Amino acid sequence: MKLTLSAIALALLTAPAIAQVDAAAMACKDFVEADAKGQTDATTALKAAVADDAKLAALSDADLMAAVQTACAANPDAKALDALKM
Repeated sequence: MKLTLSAIALALLTAPAIAQVDAAAMACKDFVEADAKGQTDATTALKAAVADDAKLAALSDADLMAAVQTACAANPDAKALDALKM
């Protein structure tokens, strides 16, 4: 039993930390180049960042992701959050 608990503790301590996405700092270029999981994580962070904007906050996650993709395509040098609000 102690061996099992030790193995679980060791696995938890050595597991990589979950990456946190800084919505305010994410560049459109980084969003566009991210894989599906990266874009999903970024969309989740952006959803929290736009909570005060009724129009953007009302979007589903899929619709917000599409809006970010469109905004970033039109403003590739902008930050993703800024591009959404342009």
